[in-house]
Amino acid sequence: MISINRVYKIVLTLANTDIRGNVTPVEIRNHIIQVVNDIYEDYFHELNRSINRENKGLISGSIANLTDKIQQKLQHFLVDDEVVITGGVAELPSDLRFLESVFFGNERIDVLKNKREFNLLKSYASDTYPVAYRKANSLIIEPYTEGDEIDISYLRNPKSANWTYRIINGAEVFDPSSPQFQDIDLHSSEESNVIIKALNLCGVNLKEKDLQEFTSRKENKEFNEEITN
Repeated sequence: MISINRVYKIVLTLANTDIRGNVTPVEIRNHIIQVVNDIYEDYFHELNRSINRENKGLISGSIANLTDKIQQKLQHFLVDDEVVITGGVAELPSDLRFLESVFFGNERIDVLKNKREFNLLKSYASDTYPVAYRKANSLIIEPYTEGDEIDISYLRNPKSANWTYRIINGAEVFDPSSPQFQDIDLHSSEESNVIIKALNLCGVNLKEKDLQEFTSRKENKEFNEEITN
């Protein structure tokens, strides 16, 4: 996770000017949500491109391998869950983005491409060879026993970031105790990327080097204030 309060304060400081005016908490929140979703979707495009380049022998399998780096970031969203079978149907979680694996006991369920293939193979299905096909956000499974559970592993969608606050003396004051509070749901290495992209949506063009200099000055100032108080 990335601290939304830290990102919010940096974006607010750099985006508010006399020319542009003040950016509101709602605007910053919406920008951050858009940025997070864009970064997340880019992972899948980058991963496919990287795997294709690997298969063509254009990149090596070294420690700097882009594929490994993207997969590490996607691990943040990997969830293991249990789903109950009702009437031969297992309803998948609403936050599911990509279904990685499905198991019934120790047996991996073969998720088929379409209903036609499922209908051809379901008569051969057994406890040691269960089959399924995906229909919308559910799995149709054969064979099954009512109330059985399957184990699924999947990539979930990011949670919507929310900088929650209270109004005190006319000013917005950060309130992480709110039930709606949510930090930024990305790998911690993406913090600078989120800030720069959010600032771009606010009309501020900033480079990585400029951001590092700003945050370094800000941290030094806060440290000096702490030791002098």
